[in-house]
Amino acid sequence: MCLIDEQRQQRMNEAADKFFRAVVKSYRAVAERGISAHRFNAELAQQFCNGVIESLRRTAEEIRGASQDLIEQSRRGHQEATQALAQESMGVYTEFMNSVFGFYQGGTQGERNARKA
Repeated sequence: MCLIDEQRQQRMNEAADKFFRAVVKSYRAVAERGISAHRFNAELAQQFCNGVIESLRRTAEEIRGASQDLIEQSRRGHQEATQALAQESMGVYTEFMNSVFGFYQGGTQGERNARKA
């Protein structure tokens, strides 16, 4: 009987050993899948963050460009307004000088006519 008990004990030990190895193998597979999933999620998060950063960078560049365009338009508008004001002022001054000169010439012409008469 002793031999049968030893064989039975040995088979139980072998079965327990196989079960233990199977459990360890299962836990190892689960752990590896967990690590793989964690790496995948980290890569997705990194890609998402990079996309957001790139989008913000492009938006900032577009805003900067639009601001520069507005500044340039404002500068050109200011220059055009200044030129128009200067031209209008010169026109008014020229008309004034022509009227003064015309008045002077009219007076001089009247004196000449009076002398001839």
